[in-house]
Amino acid sequence: MKKIIFLALLGITFSSQAQTNNETTLSLRQAVSLGIKKRFDIQADQFNIKLAQNDISRDKKAWIPDIHADGSIQYNTQLQPTYVPAGFAGFTEPGMLAFGAKNATVFGLTLNQPLFKPGMNADVKIAKTQFALQLEKMRGNEIEIKNTIAAAYLDVLLRKLQLRIAKSDEERHHAYAALAKGKYEQGALIENDYLRTNLDYENAKINAAVIKQNYNLSLAFLKYQVNLPAETNLVLSDSISTISFGHADTDADSVISQRTEIKQLKLQQQESALRIRRMRQNALPSVSVFGYYAQLFQNENFHYAETKWWAPHSYVGLKFSIPITENFTNKNQIQNYKLKLQQTELDMQQKTADINYELQKSAADLQNATANLKSAKANYDLSQQIYKNQQQQFELGVFLYSDLLDTENSVSKAERSYIQATYNYLAAQLQYEKAKGEW
Repeated sequence: MKKIIFLALLGITFSSQAQTNNETTLSLRQAVSLGIKKRFDIQADQFNIKLAQNDISRDKKAWIPDIHADGSIQYNTQLQPTYVPAGFAGFTEPGMLAFGAKNATVFGLTLNQPLFKPGMNADVKIAKTQFALQLEKMRGNEIEIKNTIAAAYLDVLLRKLQLRIAKSDEERHHAYAALAKGKYEQGALIENDYLRTNLDYENAKINAAVIKQNYNLSLAFLKYQVNLPAETNLVLSDSISTISFGHADTDADSVISQRTEIKQLKLQQQESALRIRRMRQNALPSVSVFGYYAQLFQNENFHYAETKWWAPHSYVGLKFSIPITENFTNKNQIQNYKLKLQQTELDMQQKTADINYELQKSAADLQNATANLKSAKANYDLSQQIYKNQQQQFELGVFLYSDLLDTENSVSKAERSYIQATYNYLAAQLQYEKAKGEW
């Protein structure tokens, strides 16, 4: 029996320890950082970076000489005859003469080394620009994901506040119902008011249960965004009053220059300019040196070990190619990139104006939301004090329940205003951070 009790206690201990180990406590910054590390889409974006790096390496290798080995073994079952005129090599009359080796074997090396190849350096610069653009695109994706995780985190905090207020409402109506029951049993309260207190209490319980469900859903959504297992016991260490959003640097020029949208547009401009240069270089001549070295074996048999039948063959040369029609064929392509440059410049001007307005509006919204939250919080605290005072008066019989309901409406209105002000504040803070390109 003692052994069974010991094993049961041991199992409970391990179970409790497992639950503790599965608990994860995260601040807002930690949740954002963890999400970036664990999300699969961010890991997938890394392959775009590797592909861009591979393109740079490929274009740099264009200077490497092209060296390849080839060989052939040819056995002539019937030699091709050649016309021989009269008087040649003792022939008195013209005729056909077949001469040559049955076995003709060749093994050789061919080299082609570019000396000047138009666009080679431009190709490397284009690949590097595309690599930088991929990095910036990944940064932009990370910022969007960070904003999504932050929004999910703040939503949990808001739902938590709603749940706390709903629980407070439930407790308040429970107190009303308990007081009403005592008064009703003493004959100091009519039945209709007693039933209304019970109904209001049941409604408060249902409302709290619904809000608890919404809270759990918001917590599950945050786990999904951070890529945590659904069974993780997630605890948020930040609260609405203590959460930190970082510094408040609002220098417009600094913000605009660091925004990923602006950086991407600048890199697109740079790529278009490089492609124009690349297309123009297509009209330049290309120069390369080439060479060939081979060993030839000619005999009637396949006795390759007999070195006297092997003979070397080699040559070197200089090759150049001058384009004639490239300027005509590239003209439309060059014009396309020029138009893209102009288009990107206009996009950049518009995006700059958008960011300027976004900064101004988000700063104003945050300032207003902060002031409104402060006022709503003060009203909420005042409503709680009024509730406590009138609850005591109701208990003493000074107030009728119908009078208490008027106060309850004011309390509920203050609660709704406080929740809405909190939501507006969190949304404004998130939008402000997004406008600054933070995270």
